[in-house]
Amino acid sequence: MDKGTSLHMLQIIGLYAAQCLIPAILLIATPKGSILRYSSIPCSVLIAYYAIPVATALGPGFVWCECGRLLLTVVFQCLHLLLINPKDSGDLPTGGRQNLAARIYTATRLFTDPRGINTPWQIKNAPSQPKYYERWDPKEPPRARFLTRQISIVIWQYLTLDIFATLALQQALEQSGTLPPVPRWDISTEQWIERIISNIMAGFVVSRILIDFHHRVFSIILVGLGLDSPANCPPLFGRALDADTVRGFWAKFWHQLLQQPLTAVSGFITKDFLGLPSDSVIRRYSNVFIVFFFSGGLHVVLDIVQGIPAQESGAMLFFATAPLGLMIEDGIKLLWKLVSKSKNTSRTGPKPLWQRVLGFLWSMAWLGVTSTGFFYPQVIRPQNQALVPFSVASYIGLPARAGMVIIGGALLAKVFEVEV
Repeated sequence: MDKGTSLHMLQIIGLYAAQCLIPAILLIATPKGSILRYSSIPCSVLIAYYAIPVATALGPGFVWCECGRLLLTVVFQCLHLLLINPKDSGDLPTGGRQNLAARIYTATRLFTDPRGINTPWQIKNAPSQPKYYERWDPKEPPRARFLTRQISIVIWQYLTLDIFATLALQQALEQSGTLPPVPRWDISTEQWIERIISNIMAGFVVSRILIDFHHRVFSIILVGLGLDSPANCPPLFGRALDADTVRGFWAKFWHQLLQQPLTAVSGFITKDFLGLPSDSVIRRYSNVFIVFFFSGGLHVVLDIVQGIPAQESGAMLFFATAPLGLMIEDGIKLLWKLVSKSKNTSRTGPKPLWQRVLGFLWSMAWLGVTSTGFFYPQVIRPQNQALVPFSVASYIGLPARAGMVIIGGALLAKVFEVEV
């Protein structure tokens, strides 16, 4: 690592620390409704404005993309926790009974953990701790076993990502210069099937492992240093079986790192600014659209960090069309409910297997098609295939790595009861 890269990394760490500390101090030092709290927004935006170009200068890579996500999330968290749904020192999980330094740390966690784990405002569908830990302590995973399990999974994820990166780089180099910068939509059925499978692998498998890998690494560092508890580090993703609907994919399976701050902003716009009735269908779907719209804008910025020009990014189209998929799905569910009621065939309990299979095929097809513009600019660029800091390809061949991943995955499932 050269001196310039080290300097840029230190700049990003310092700016992110400042971006989290400023609103944390305002949260505990000012009352709700204080005019000083409004200063957090321009401060947070200004810090992100200076930090994101630094991350971009480090070159394409998911680590720098994740830095951009962290910086932008704090901006929305400032709106959420200081202005829209204001919290103060008395709202901290400890009730403000800690010393000043501990209260600042506790408040800072609210801006670094938008899921609000183990707080009164924890997100609705946060995954529970793995059942593996219940045999020792149902309430909190033992620290040593938590670290052992997390480190084992991280090693397996690293090898898996290295394999995907190697294969993706080979494909990108073979196609380099032969493909247009934006995807074609007038392709054959066979090409569409291949594209859908590729998109599902990129989003449903690789992206999940990649995001989860960084989350686990952070948890290992925090818990290992004694800065956090294993109880505050539940899984980031839900079960793959929850993705049998488009709504289930976004609300239960996928990470919820943006749900709470973006929902707070959308609620303010639809309720306080537009004054839409709380029980109206228009307000419900307006909230959904606004959440995905802001998410799309955020991911456009993250694409820019990865070296993808804004005009070639398909992030906005992908996220802006997500509400349409939910509306189609809700309409089908309503029709099925009416038909079932008229035929007196309504039932309670788990979904029948055929419904789950059909729903899973539907959600994967929808996501596989609509995510084309989002993943295409990433997979055609060789420089965007660096999923890991360094590859072990020169030490371990691809067949050996594949064998280690297969055997390692089976061992993880057996020893640590890892679920997909």
